[in-house]
Amino acid sequence: MSFSAIAETEDTATSEVVKDETENPVVTLDPITIESQRIDRKSRQTLDGELLKRMPGSAGDPFRGIARLPSVATINDFLGVLSVRGGAPEDNLYYFDRLPLGYPYHLLGIVSVVSSEVIGKVDVYPGGFGAEFGADSQAVIDIHSAPKNKETLGRFDGTLKPSFIYSEAFLNGSFDFGNKTDNLQDSKSDETNEAQAWNDRDYLNKTLAGQGYWYAFGRLSYLEPLFELASRLVEVEDLVRQVPRFWSYQLKGVYKLNSTHGIVLNAVTAYDAFKLQLGSQEVHNSDLQGLLNSENPFDVQGIHLYSQFSPQFRSILSLTRSFSENEIAFGEGYYYRTASSVYALRNDFTYTTSSEKTDVEFGYLLSSNFSTVISHGARQPEEGDPDYEFRIRQNFTTLNVTKTRNLHGLEGYLQSQHNFLSSKHLGLFGTFGTRASYFNLTDSLSLQPRGQLRLDLPAKTTLHFSYGRYAQNPRLEQTVLGVTPNKDLKPSRATHYILELKQPLPFGAEVNLAGYYKTLHNLITYNKDEKQYQNGQTGFVRGFEVSLAYQFSESFNGWVAYAYTISKRRDLSEKFHRFYTYNSPHVLTFATSYSAPPKLLVAIPLIKALDMNAKWQYQSGVLYAPLTGRTIFTNFRTKEMKWQPIYGEWIRTTPYHRLDLSLYFQLFGGSEDQDWKLGFALEVWNVYNRNNILEVRYSPNFTKEEPISQLPIIPFVAMVLEF
Repeated sequence: MSFSAIAETEDTATSEVVKDETENPVVTLDPITIESQRIDRKSRQTLDGELLKRMPGSAGDPFRGIARLPSVATINDFLGVLSVRGGAPEDNLYYFDRLPLGYPYHLLGIVSVVSSEVIGKVDVYPGGFGAEFGADSQAVIDIHSAPKNKETLGRFDGTLKPSFIYSEAFLNGSFDFGNKTDNLQDSKSDETNEAQAWNDRDYLNKTLAGQGYWYAFGRLSYLEPLFELASRLVEVEDLVRQVPRFWSYQLKGVYKLNSTHGIVLNAVTAYDAFKLQLGSQEVHNSDLQGLLNSENPFDVQGIHLYSQFSPQFRSILSLTRSFSENEIAFGEGYYYRTASSVYALRNDFTYTTSSEKTDVEFGYLLSSNFSTVISHGARQPEEGDPDYEFRIRQNFTTLNVTKTRNLHGLEGYLQSQHNFLSSKHLGLFGTFGTRASYFNLTDSLSLQPRGQLRLDLPAKTTLHFSYGRYAQNPRLEQTVLGVTPNKDLKPSRATHYILELKQPLPFGAEVNLAGYYKTLHNLITYNKDEKQYQNGQTGFVRGFEVSLAYQFSESFNGWVAYAYTISKRRDLSEKFHRFYTYNSPHVLTFATSYSAPPKLLVAIPLIKALDMNAKWQYQSGVLYAPLTGRTIFTNFRTKEMKWQPIYGEWIRTTPYHRLDLSLYFQLFGGSEDQDWKLGFALEVWNVYNRNNILEVRYSPNFTKEEPISQLPIIPFVAMVLEF
């Protein structure tokens, strides 16, 4: 009897009866299904890449579509960076096929650095995740590219997408050097497997030795038309001195060496730059006014060895090298630059016991980070400061710092997933583990216990409880910047408690509920009085979220979600907690998607495919400090008389809401004798032109508040050529 591969979901395993040459029935099962996929009960939210591309408001960009989740919110129309369950954007850790991404978005939100053509799925861990993910994060967004399937293996494919903002091209192909005779058993396994390969591990397990695929992607911006349109509607004409520009590319190759090992090579590179002219409307201090120049490149490369030593034991070994830089120059000689070059060795193992009830996961991460900080009186802005004080000065003289250090880290983890009880009406699954982290920058060892319990009840009801402790390490610049640099900074700590309920409903509906509570300790912030970074800020996050998905038909589905989150911080010198700047207490989202069935398309001339999508979102207004008065003071250096603002308690602007619509229609190609497609994508943001507030600025003499608007109604049109 032979054992082969087939899998559908994490909850079910399927088998297929085939006949050998003697016509005796042979049952073939998948050894890959026997491993962790069967008992995987990790708390995460998985989004399909195709669904994300069709989300209105995303302009075909899957990362922007992630904001459909109730636990995830974008900061504003311009900054697509994500706040997950009341956290800061820097709390998120992004992986793309095991590559750590330097930053997920071009220009903080115009478009993601990852091609929409390759994303197969996105796993979002909004909190309470297991020990397999490392330090310096409270939420993980794990992106998996979609490998080729049986139907496309051996074909050369491509997509061209020109638009008036940027253009991109995607090419991919296959290679096959396998010996079908030597791989006869693998071939039978492949023939019986119709399951979709979601990631590289699945693909390599379903592929013949000697087979593989590759892809290449490139993107180049030309944002002049967008800024010409925006300058007529928003006051940016005097602000922008050089239109922001960006480019990026991706490369990947996947190859199965033999029945045991497969290899993956991949790389991602991105570059962003812009120049602004800051005047009195943007900053009130004359020494900060003038040209602002920023450049932010990053690149990462990796080689990954996937090994299936036995049906029960597998390993993934990754060696990655990444470089990132943040450079900004502004005002009267202020300059800030951080750069890091990181080499990391990561190894993850999974062992499934012979009883198939327990998975043991363990691994390690070794990293070496050559890091540099250069500062001429400048630092990054801190959350919670209405004036965003960039400067580091003593006696009106800027402090210059140049520091280079080689940072090392060692992390290891061990956790076990166990099937305690599994019956027709009741199931109990648990994951328990811990992660240990050591970093020479703080010379500290942290232990981070984490655990999850899942209870499956009758009527397919599922309860999921998660607990976890997480550490975030100081950055090098935080230890060396300041009048008196603080070398005794310690990691920040967060503790998560999460309770989730999932309940399928009749007629294809499903409801998800989640409640969460997070405590935050030793957060690092800049003390402007002592002019150094310090531990000491504390905080908490509490909230709940509910979502309902409904499949009206095969062509039409709907989705609604609501999240209520309270995120607060207590600063070093304060007695009471304040609202966190990125916190949006109320977020309500409606979304629908419709794909015209073939029978309907017969009655529509010329159109061969039609997709329509809509999304409406409501959020609480942004926080700002209102003016309650002003006082005059004398600058001791220049003897200049200046006004100083007096701020009141933080309040919110009017609520944010907007409607986005998208439409895609295919006009040509796609028939049996035409291996290409040509279509057009139309998308409209803010359909009813809602005047949403981005932020509130103040007049030069602090006499009045000046609200700044977010994006007006914006149309996008793009041609899509697939071949």
